Amino acid sequence: MDDHPDHSTEILLAEYAALRSEAERRATIQWNVFALQIASAGAITSLAIAAATNVALLLVVPLVSYMLGNRCILHDFHLKLIRRYVRESLSSRLSGHLQWESWRDRALGPETARRRWFTPTGWNAMHPTRLAFAGVAALALLGALTAGVFLWIARSPTWYVITGFGLGWLVGAVATVQLHLTFDRAGDDHAAENALP
Repeated sequence: MDDHPDHSTEILLAEYAALRSEAERRATIQWNVFALQIASAGAITSLAIAAATNVALLLVVPLVSYMLGNRCILHDFHLKLIRRYVRESLSSRLSGHLQWESWRDRALGPETARRRWFTPTGWNAMHPTRLAFAGVAALALLGALTAGVFLWIARSPTWYVITGFGLGWLVGAVATVQLHLTFDRAGDDHAAENALP
């Protein structure tokens, strides 16, 4: 006689194992994106400060930060989806035996992530991951502006060089502001989960 409940439990546990594997894969990719951001920002900045004529390369940093920062946030979003699915769907079908996600939510509490500035649980402005993306982009913009003004005074470049530099700086500033806003939206676990259909 086929024992149907045990078969269903095996399927649900296999699904849970696959979700844990997916979460681990996404967390690894998220870390790799972080490492790539640090390496690329460092390489671009070192090339930019190697010679005064390379200062415009600093304007590439905000664009790279925007692209990689959004990849990092995307993986974080999917990790939250997996946690939510395990907590709200899979655990109930396994008679509430999967307790980690609900225990974690109770232990952290909804205010913990946003109230404390120096915690690893939220995307607040002082979070190291956020600083590695939005902070580095803002510093690159500040450095490019300072160097650009200095070179403008010292060398008096042509109008098209100034215009190109100004447009590049504005594009970088818009990308940095958008990245900042994206981190703000991602910082609220409950808002991100409630935005889902």
